[in-house]
Amino acid sequence: MNKPSTGRKKIKTYHYHSEWEEDYFFTMMKDKCVCSICNATVDLPKKANVERHFLTVHKNYEEDYPRGTALRKAKMQQLKAQLTAQQSSFFKYNTNSKTATIASFKVADTLIKHNKPFQDGEEAFIKAGEVLLQDFKNKSEIMASIQNMSLSRNTVMHRTEGISQNLEDILHENINKCIVLPLQFDESTDYIGTAQLYVFIRMVFDDMPATEELLTIISMHERTRR
Repeated sequence: MNKPSTGRKKIKTYHYHSEWEEDYFFTMMKDKCVCSICNATVDLPKKANVERHFLTVHKNYEEDYPRGTALRKAKMQQLKAQLTAQQSSFFKYNTNSKTATIASFKVADTLIKHNKPFQDGEEAFIKAGEVLLQDFKNKSEIMASIQNMSLSRNTVMHRTEGISQNLEDILHENINKCIVLPLQFDESTDYIGTAQLYVFIRMVFDDMPATEELLTIISMHERTRR
């Protein structure tokens, strides 16, 4: 008697095999089956896929580097080393780019807090670096990292807008999460004599921590008292 079908089709999985390195010049890089010759990848690590790619695109390697010879093994090791170096360089570039972006945000934040012109950051960093790093053996590398950190006036302006938007998003999120929401008001006059109403918000959360933030500033152009 046949067993009733469960209606579930078993999903077949495929795995990379180390012998494909020498047979088809394929290796694994970050969970991807990669051709060491042309850096192409296959959708599934199946023998039929890697064999088809090798015999279709790189058939000359089968003749130039016969299977089982030391020449073929040496060529595979050479290609694999080159591929690893390329991957490392790409990772290093992405890491340096991310670090430079974070650093430019920190510089923009410092300029904002000290009311400095947006263009001051780039000029100050480069001039200081030229003097402070003059005796360093890797001065050129460090200066390249500094110059890679975009600190132009427009960039700092965009960084400032990004910081402002992030703080606003955090404030909105905290307002939605808090359980108590008292308001506090203060009044001051700016340098041209216009009264400014400062609205502060104090938020208390479920686990009882409290935080206070500036909610908004309202210019009072009319009379502020009766």
